Amino acid sequence: MHDIARQLDEQSRRSFISHAAKAALGVSILPSAGHLLAKSPEAASAATKAHCDNVIFLYMRGGMSHVDTFDPKTTEVKGMSSPIKTKSPDLKISSLLPKLAQLGNHLAVVRSMHVRTGAHAEASYAMHTGFSMRPGTSHPHLGPWAQYFQGKRKHDLPDSVIVAGGNPGPGFFTPEHSPFPIGDPTKGIRDLLPKIPKHRFNKRVKLARQFAESFEYYFPHQDVKAYSDFYDQTIRFFNGKAAEAFDLNKEPRPMRDRYGVDPFGQGCLLARRLVENGVRYVEVKFKKNWDVMHRGMTAVEDLAATLDGPFSELLKDLQSRGMLKRTLVVLATEFGRSPKINQSGGRDHHPRAFSCVFAGGGVNGGQAIGATDPKGQGATGKTYQPKNLHATMAYALGLPLDERIHGSGGRPFFVGGQADPIPGLFS
Repeated sequence: MHDIARQLDEQSRRSFISHAAKAALGVSILPSAGHLLAKSPEAASAATKAHCDNVIFLYMRGGMSHVDTFDPKTTEVKGMSSPIKTKSPDLKISSLLPKLAQLGNHLAVVRSMHVRTGAHAEASYAMHTGFSMRPGTSHPHLGPWAQYFQGKRKHDLPDSVIVAGGNPGPGFFTPEHSPFPIGDPTKGIRDLLPKIPKHRFNKRVKLARQFAESFEYYFPHQDVKAYSDFYDQTIRFFNGKAAEAFDLNKEPRPMRDRYGVDPFGQGCLLARRLVENGVRYVEVKFKKNWDVMHRGMTAVEDLAATLDGPFSELLKDLQSRGMLKRTLVVLATEFGRSPKINQSGGRDHHPRAFSCVFAGGGVNGGQAIGATDPKGQGATGKTYQPKNLHATMAYALGLPLDERIHGSGGRPFFVGGQADPIPGLFS
């Protein structure tokens, strides 16, 4: 093995151990190492005062129509909805969201979001990382940033979890910063476990550990050790009681029914359960798709209903448990939808203006920040970009926005990309 490994460069060695571990064990959550970055003891700095302890990030994939949800209009572009009053006299939202309207006093709607591209992949990347795509660079989501600055909260649980959103990896951080991916929230970690008897799995673990020790002996590189440590943590997690935090069968049936049977609803319930057990950052991805370009406006009614129930139930559940004040809930999407209905009866991509929603976590609810023109085409004042969104979430968690870190090649990075948090959300 020494002769083989000697021929590998640094990136290839990381890839080699990654694929070898996955092949040996049948476990599919291990991240690609990317550009690894370790936090030195002297890297800690004074952070801002935290407004929240946790973040739940609800992602509306496909591009949610702002004029049909949180920025409704009375003009000819209004589609099948109209503005309705909420529990706050200063905020109106779509009639397609009646349950959320009853919680309007908790909602702060930012109506002047803007993204530079109308391409799904590029816009989604920006909304998830606060950065534009760059060849050779993988930027982390907010979860790894928080773990990097604040440390791992619980040794037996991942610090961040992605529900129904794939495996984004740690970006330029080390593997132990990787978000933990969950496919189907109703199955928890069961889909990630190897389909082999436990005694065979444990035998493979033992063999893989021997292999890793030999590999580390010949190549005592911090990147290889970081990957091995993350791998060991993952195996301990699978075999420990902490994994029960992912088991929705532990929830009473009436509670599960309140969130609805849709994967998004069950994902929201899982998010509450995870933050309750100590996970700092949870993303729940909307299973259905808001890309209504060719599907007509009737699809929007179904999409809005699928959002309205679980989102409102999540807020009520967090509030009833005394968790809402310290849990920031953010709803985001990659871009909006064109106010003008197209020839197919749907709405086209619209990066010029769209909405994001903030609730809990110290947010001043019951307000709209920013505005669009009467037809929803563009913002009438200052616009906010994905980096402002990330600076806002980082600020809420108390992360140091002005601390420079260095990724691969010595390139400097800041959480939030040196952008300002969106003003008016926090007192």
